[in-house]
Amino acid sequence: MRANSRALKKALGFSVVHFMVGLAVAFALTGQVAVALSVALVEPAINAVILFFHARWEERSQGVRGFDRFSHA
Repeated sequence: MRANSRALKKALGFSVVHFMVGLAVAFALTGQVAVALSVALVEPAINAVILFFHARWEERSQGVRGFDRFSHA
């Protein structure tokens, strides 16, 4: 259970850093807080969807069925 807790903390920490970087970059490019917040919130959601489909494509191109290969990492 301790490994799961550490992994969760790491994932949450990465998510916060990712959000802050996206917010800072979008604000630097636009100078608008509302636009920067929108980009920082929407980008990770779109990225998650794209990564899901990329993982599916990668598995199909390598002939792997299901997500079993990720459970051994």
